[in-house]
Amino acid sequence: MAKFTIKSITPETALDASSQGEAIHAESTASGVAAIAAFQLSPDPKGFGAAIYGESRASGPALVAINDVAGAAGPGGTAGFFRSAQLEGVHAESSSPVTAAIACYQNHPTGTGAALFAKHINSKDGTAAYFEGNVVVTGDLSFPGADFAEDFDVDDSEAIEPGTVMVLDSEGRATPSSRAYDKTVVGVTAGAGSFATGIIMDKRQGSPGVRLPVALMGKAFARVDADHGAIQIGDLLTSSPTPGHAMRVTDPTQAFGAVIGKAMAPLAAGRGLVPMVIALQ
Repeated sequence: MAKFTIKSITPETALDASSQGEAIHAESTASGVAAIAAFQLSPDPKGFGAAIYGESRASGPALVAINDVAGAAGPGGTAGFFRSAQLEGVHAESSSPVTAAIACYQNHPTGTGAALFAKHINSKDGTAAYFEGNVVVTGDLSFPGADFAEDFDVDDSEAIEPGTVMVLDSEGRATPSSRAYDKTVVGVTAGAGSFATGIIMDKRQGSPGVRLPVALMGKAFARVDADHGAIQIGDLLTSSPTPGHAMRVTDPTQAFGAVIGKAMAPLAAGRGLVPMVIALQ
């Protein structure tokens, strides 16, 4: 039960003023309700009236939120929780020429928690963060993936499995290899085995054609046919006559310009996925 209510149904607002302490001081000992609850109930969908408005004309912030309860989890344990069904959950603007609109700091002396965390909840392929403009990073960039890939136009993505050796056709599209020592080889389709893609370049949102990431640098699993020669760690790999598969280089005179990478694991016979260091040469 609220101790008091301030209500306004006219353009004029109710005002409590104080020259010494808080203009409004609210406390609640209930475990499941707020000390202050504010609701903007105007039926006008285009209305911009705020449920709570704060303005500071001094040097202090317009709003301070603190939660010192250790071990609290979820929205209930945060200093602030914001949600919007249609627009930004948090919208921040700054007119300062040198400071950020939003500044995040992780103050724990030994903690590993991030100062800023973003996650797309409903889709693993959804965008968790979008930057329009330059991004400056003064520390390391860490990616859980193992390769650097670029999207290429392909004819049929459903028929091309991860790890497939890819070459360029006459129109510059990527297509599975079909002959040995093909000098148009560009890499293998990313995502095979236990190596996820680290970076994908040249993604084109809304592209009408089918595109797939092809690993060009780093580590990736390749489909290999060892019946053209047993593969040992360190062997150079090239395209084979088996469609979409690599093989060990046995003729160095034909290999220049057709090498895909260097094997990181052996394969004595048959076909399988072999991890390799991508080294186009």
